[in-house]
Amino acid sequence: MNTLLTLASEAPNGKFLPGDMKEFYWGLISFSIVFGLLAWKLFPVIGKALTAKGEAIADQLAAADKAQADADVTVTDAKSTAVTMVSDGKAKAETDAAAVKTRAAADIANIAAQATAELRNELSSQALAAAEAVVNNNLNDATHGSLIDSYIEQIGATS
Repeated sequence: MNTLLTLASEAPNGKFLPGDMKEFYWGLISFSIVFGLLAWKLFPVIGKALTAKGEAIADQLAAADKAQADADVTVTDAKSTAVTMVSDGKAKAETDAAAVKTRAAADIANIAAQATAELRNELSSQALAAAEAVVNNNLNDATHGSLIDSYIEQIGATS
């Protein structure tokens, strides 16, 4: 600010204009020519560069928006696939568990039936052996009692 006041006080007319008005007009004409050349040659280049930069930024933003939308679609697809896989896995696990339970129940029933059949066979063979022993021996009360006691002891020893 002090510089401007100093310049103004040094001018012969007390203003910012130089003392010689011809110098002012030639300076104004020179400035207009230089400004015109700049406006004619340089400003369009700067404008094109700014426009190109703006278009490049807009293209990058559009590409980023498209990538974001694609990523959102991919994430949504992945989530739905994961939910489907989980529900399918649960359904398959439940089906497999039911099949295992059914097979286990059938195996248990078969083993129980087999054990019952074996027990019946064993008991019938032991009863037959006892009956043969009774028939072969004289059947008095003492023999009869000892056969029953021995049969009971055999059954108790095998079970």
